[in-house]
Amino acid sequence: MNSVSNKAMNLSKLILWFTIFSLFSLVAKAATYTVTNTNDSGSGSLRKAITDANITPGSHIIVFNIPTSDANYITSQGVWKITPSSTLPIIMRSNLVIDGTTQSANQGDTNPYGPEIMLDGNYQPGSDFAFHLYNVNNVTVRGFIIGRFTIGISVTGSSCFNNFIVGNYIGCNYNATDTLSNINGIEIMVAHSNTIGGSTLSDRNIVSGNNHVGIRIANSNNNIIKGNYVGINRTGDAAVRNYDGISIEGTSKYNTVGGYSVADRNYVSGNIAYGIPVFGAGCDYNLIIGNYVGTDITGNISIPNTYGVLFDDGASNNMLGGYQSGAGNLLSGNSGYGVFLYNPGTQRDSVIGNLIGTNAAGTTALPNANGIVVDGPSFNHFIDGNVISGNLQNGIVLHLLGTDNNVMVRNKIGTDISGVFPIGNGFDGVRLGEGPRYNLVGRPGEGNIIAFNGGSGITVMTAAERYNSFTENSIFGNGGIGIDLYPAGVTLNDTGDFDTGPNDLLNYPEIQNVSYNTISGVTTISGIMDFALSGGPAGIKVEIFKSENAQGKEFLGFTSVDAFGNWSFDCAGLLPTDKVTATATDLLGNTSEFYFDSSLVTLVIEEISAYQISIYPNPTSHILNISQLPESFNGEVFIYNTSGKLIFSKKFSGTDFIIETGHLETGIYLIQILDINGEGISKRFIKCP
Repeated sequence: MNSVSNKAMNLSKLILWFTIFSLFSLVAKAATYTVTNTNDSGSGSLRKAITDANITPGSHIIVFNIPTSDANYITSQGVWKITPSSTLPIIMRSNLVIDGTTQSANQGDTNPYGPEIMLDGNYQPGSDFAFHLYNVNNVTVRGFIIGRFTIGISVTGSSCFNNFIVGNYIGCNYNATDTLSNINGIEIMVAHSNTIGGSTLSDRNIVSGNNHVGIRIANSNNNIIKGNYVGINRTGDAAVRNYDGISIEGTSKYNTVGGYSVADRNYVSGNIAYGIPVFGAGCDYNLIIGNYVGTDITGNISIPNTYGVLFDDGASNNMLGGYQSGAGNLLSGNSGYGVFLYNPGTQRDSVIGNLIGTNAAGTTALPNANGIVVDGPSFNHFIDGNVISGNLQNGIVLHLLGTDNNVMVRNKIGTDISGVFPIGNGFDGVRLGEGPRYNLVGRPGEGNIIAFNGGSGITVMTAAERYNSFTENSIFGNGGIGIDLYPAGVTLNDTGDFDTGPNDLLNYPEIQNVSYNTISGVTTISGIMDFALSGGPAGIKVEIFKSENAQGKEFLGFTSVDAFGNWSFDCAGLLPTDKVTATATDLLGNTSEFYFDSSLVTLVIEEISAYQISIYPNPTSHILNISQLPESFNGEVFIYNTSGKLIFSKKFSGTDFIIETGHLETGIYLIQILDINGEGISKRFIKCP
């Protein structure tokens, strides 16, 4: 090879290395582009800054320093208004910050109520977006008022990820008290792992006043929406309505709305239709946690959406709340439903650990119309550990044929967060109507508390509802009966159980005897189950409860019915004045009403004792004789009415004693005779006129 060739080769190498070095220098260079006027185009304009950033490699920042002398400075508001005549350039450069808050740093805080830079689309033809991020990453849009565009901020493209929309007013005016409506506020379309909002006040977006959706996530995965006001004003105490608040649609998956800390909480209230709708076949595995939906920022005052959270059109396997600390949402104050699970294909969603119909402390009512409604039909949902109380109508409603196999456990329905004090729903605790089947209200070890509701604890309304099981629940203090299989009120047993209706109008188990052994402390409860249909009664499950007004307040245990319809159950811990009741659940899953017979009060009516004490006459009209007491007997006599109230007591000694009963009202009473060691006997007697 000659010297000329060598020189040419060396020159080519030198040019190549220079080109690589130059490109590296360009890539590495970071530029600052300063917007100095509100012009639509030309030097110093926002349009020019975006254009320059797009064509220049590197990481860039667009800042603002527009003087108050600019023609579009609005003195009364302290904002500078930029009105693009057409859509601004699509943002196609990654690693870019567009920071409207730099206007405050450069010109002072002229708008103490919010951002200083306003982008006003003025609904001009072609003004589709204020900002459109397309297939970029690590772009931040911060500190703008954005209104009157088709979409305020659009984030699109399968390669569009790790972008941040923070600190903006989108759809509302300079102080976020009135509308400056876009059609949609923020839209993420086929884009993944982006963040809207943040955990600090400076990162909070106020996305309010938009004509359709505040924040829309469509066919996009793993995005985070946190710390925003959606549908309310700057101070969080009044509505600035979007139509819908935060909408997750299409095939969107693994998105998170909210967070476990207070700082991550979204406040989604005041929206015309839905607070947070989640809908679409394939819209799965989204997480909604820690938000206030339907209230002000204190959680004490209603700013209603029509519906709080919706799962619809096949949205499945989504989580509303959760078991972790801070996961539960406040879903209260909405004019319709707190939670709505709707339409065919919507299944396997979980509603866990939320407050639905109360204030944020769970101590007073802040009602929705209904707490949770499952309808459409919709099926296989899991509802666990919520407080569902204070709602104007029902706590939980299961509606329509096909709304099947839903599980409701460990909820407090009609009580405060402690499960002790009343915050009743206006109608029923749980209501089933027009066909739901195979649903579980409670299951072994995971019963609900259903108490203090204005209607019944559980109501099953039509003959189309069958095979619904009510297991180990604590049901008490409701205005109606504990379990009501329509027609309303107690449905008395029929011989052979040949009637039909809700839950096949399964007969309740009849209690025939309750006896207490003072030596062992064991109470034996026994009875019969009238069930002569095909297959007989064998295997029917009887659950026994300590009773309050024929409602099962405390689950004691269960037993099975034998082939002849007999059943018996032993338990410890009952007092002689306690009442008991029972339900039956057949092999198909139907659960009966509670045992109820006004002529037989289910007190613990007899004690087995070492003492053979005689009490007569029984029934009595004027006196009771007590005899056959041991010599030198020292003790006390007690008489209780059917409510367990002590109405007479007296100490006595000797082998015989007479009690005047003429002053007692006609009815059934329990007499208890105990020696000084607490040993003795209890028996039922009837006071005649």
